[in-house]
Amino acid sequence: MKNRKMLVAVLACAAAILILAGSALFFTSRGVKAVEASSYMEVTAELEAGSELTALPDSSKGVPGMQLVADDTELSLYYNPETTEVAVKDKRQGHIWYSNPVNREEDALASGFEKELLSSQLTVLFRDAVGTLESYTNFAQSISSKQFTAESIKNGLRIVYTIGDTSIGIDALPKYISKTRMEEKVLSKLDKPTAKYVGLRYYPKEGDPEVLERIDAQVSKPLVLSKMTAAFTKSGYSAEDLAFDNQENGAGDGAGTTKPNFVVPLEYRLDGGSLVVSVPVNQVKESGDYQIRSLEVLNMFGAADQQTDGYMLVPDGSGSLIHLNNGKVKEEQYVQRVYGPDPNDNSYRRGQVSENARMPVFGLKAGDAAWFAVIEKGDAIASIAADISGKKNSYNFIHSSYTLRGEDELELYTGSTIQEIQLLNEEIYKGDIQVRYSFLNNDEASYSGMAELYRNKLVTEKSLQSLEEGQGIPFYLDMLGAVDKQKSFLGVPYRSEVAMTSFEQAAQIANQLKQDGIDRLLMRYTGWSSKGINHATPNKLKIEGVLGSKSDLLALTEKLEQSGGTLFPDVAFQQIYHNDSSFTPSSDASRFVTREEAELYPYNRAYNGMDMTLGSYYLLSPAKLPYYVDEFMNKYKSFEMRGVSLRDLGNVLSSDFRVSRVIQRETAKQIVEEQLSKLDQNIDQTMITGGNAYAWPYSDHLIHVPTSSSGFLLTDEEIPFYEMVVHGFINYAGTPVNLSDEQDLKQQMLRSIELGAAPYFSWSYEPSSKLKFTHFDSKHATYYKDWYDQAVSMYKEVNKVLSPVQNAQIVNHIRHQEGVVEVQYSNGISIYVNHTDKDVTVHGFAIGAGQYGIEGEQS
Repeated sequence: MKNRKMLVAVLACAAAILILAGSALFFTSRGVKAVEASSYMEVTAELEAGSELTALPDSSKGVPGMQLVADDTELSLYYNPETTEVAVKDKRQGHIWYSNPVNREEDALASGFEKELLSSQLTVLFRDAVGTLESYTNFAQSISSKQFTAESIKNGLRIVYTIGDTSIGIDALPKYISKTRMEEKVLSKLDKPTAKYVGLRYYPKEGDPEVLERIDAQVSKPLVLSKMTAAFTKSGYSAEDLAFDNQENGAGDGAGTTKPNFVVPLEYRLDGGSLVVSVPVNQVKESGDYQIRSLEVLNMFGAADQQTDGYMLVPDGSGSLIHLNNGKVKEEQYVQRVYGPDPNDNSYRRGQVSENARMPVFGLKAGDAAWFAVIEKGDAIASIAADISGKKNSYNFIHSSYTLRGEDELELYTGSTIQEIQLLNEEIYKGDIQVRYSFLNNDEASYSGMAELYRNKLVTEKSLQSLEEGQGIPFYLDMLGAVDKQKSFLGVPYRSEVAMTSFEQAAQIANQLKQDGIDRLLMRYTGWSSKGINHATPNKLKIEGVLGSKSDLLALTEKLEQSGGTLFPDVAFQQIYHNDSSFTPSSDASRFVTREEAELYPYNRAYNGMDMTLGSYYLLSPAKLPYYVDEFMNKYKSFEMRGVSLRDLGNVLSSDFRVSRVIQRETAKQIVEEQLSKLDQNIDQTMITGGNAYAWPYSDHLIHVPTSSSGFLLTDEEIPFYEMVVHGFINYAGTPVNLSDEQDLKQQMLRSIELGAAPYFSWSYEPSSKLKFTHFDSKHATYYKDWYDQAVSMYKEVNKVLSPVQNAQIVNHIRHQEGVVEVQYSNGISIYVNHTDKDVTVHGFAIGAGQYGIEGEQS
């Protein structure tokens, strides 16, 4: 009997183990398949072999105080071996651009600290073990103490900076040492007074009296430390002894410093008439518990003084200019993150409502010369900052910085107080940072010249391809399908889908537009699949039944194609609205730095924050994105659609700070680009919302492109830089006319003509009042009958103006006076737009108040 009980107990234990093992297998295997994110990152495993830096022979006048270290047909690169400054000489006009202002020591406005910044090429921002943020400049913490080496590399040079205090200090003494070794290695070799002095600074370690612990509160004092260090040196205590004692007592594996210091290589190369500046971050070294948060690179490159006329180009929205020395010394510095903020942030507040910076570019015009920078690597972790003279120094400057680690804030509640702790994720970005600086002169030295330079670069790289000729401009139309709305049954609330526009009703609107002369209708259908606008996971592709059947959808598709249009069913991949069997938040969602699942809420402009009453959504981990895209495409094939609308790919870029799988935004960008490429190859036409620059090669249509800037107080002028780059290569439109803050349709039409943008509306067949008490009441003006006649009229007029320049590039944008602009196209046509309420004449060409004019003929 006893044996039987024992057997039952053994079997029960075995069963329990199997259950636990099965549970562990279940929890570890939950979620969909993830890709290996590290394979998407380009990492510099080893630096290019360098050689001894020697000056090249220079037959020109050169740059005073500098050595010629690289030369090509257009540029010469010079280097100062004392200050590590560089200078680029443009051989075409002889203009010299310096990494640091030449006369910075004479700046009466700059403090000593500011002069250190003016003399630096790198700034390292880092946190210590308790989250305190500090910054080191390479001038104060490296150059001034000669902690750098320089060597020649192909077409340039590399400077390796050791930034920080490399002295060992208190760590030249063992943190712990056994009594036996203290006596044998130190005390026995010193005179009695000195031995007593040393012995009093070490006490028995708590819990282990045979080991002595250094009393840091006393030893860290400069005078005491000096005497202690001298005593250990006199005793013959070696670095090997220090390493042995540290390792034996668990205080590290050898001698070293606990002070912050960092090794950062900075490379300059001449390449095809440009200066390429790079930091191979995988070769950056950190010390102790000090972790780099971000790097600022060449803050003062090409900085302009107070006597210089010109402006700085910033990529805010469509583009914006900051005039040099504009006197706005009380305004905040311009700072924007490229491709917008990372949504993987658990804050419920947002500091500002602004346009995103959708292009990784910036530049500066100084007199009759200019430079223009494109961030080629590390753009997704980059920010761009600019400021004017008269604040802390006498220079106007613009530069880029790079966030190497994710950062978040953790709130700890202790009684009635809240302690905020700043957290950095452990894993640092390991890819490269690379910025290409190009130089322009005379008439090319303008924002129009910068746009042409950027456009030509993208065309050469095949990131932009010319549009087909012979087509009118598109008429973009958002069709609002199904939305979810709260209902009740016998007093019990539930949510169900409501049809705002059925497939059949959408076909009726399309037919009516065709009859009224709109031959190129591009219809983006939102809320067409299961659960409406906030649809089910993309791999569970199913038509929303309240809109009609699959045959009704195919009939709508056929109707549009017969009339020269295309249907673009809309899908979101990176924002997951439903936690169902196809999505497991704990495994498939991104994680904040605080390790929480990345669950967010829609933004409510009414109180400038995220609104929990509007529902929630999860950020999909970039590692899981390929699975959902592949599954979507497999099911989407059966619909035989020619188009697809991508709601968030190309618009939103988020990271994932899961401890076991950190994905920085730069890696996420590479993953997104791969998915965009797959969709572009398998589907005839793609429509992308927002349109970040990395999405352009895979875009046939762009909507919600930036048509204005954020209007930051430091900026002075709004420009259509974005449109100047893509016009003639990608069809585009701004925000829907009927949902715009600007409700003067005449002004919207003039703006559309100036920007070369197609008209865009958002409609529903049912009255907008049906949206009341839903999460979509912001779409309060979608009833198509309220807008139909105005939309048709606007399209016809805009099409008449823009069709002749549809395939041309915008080669010049000129602001003749406030509110009066001229847009010159590559085919010889100029379009004048007068936004003012007065008649104007420009070079003999008259434009009426609130009118436009066309000059020239298509060549």
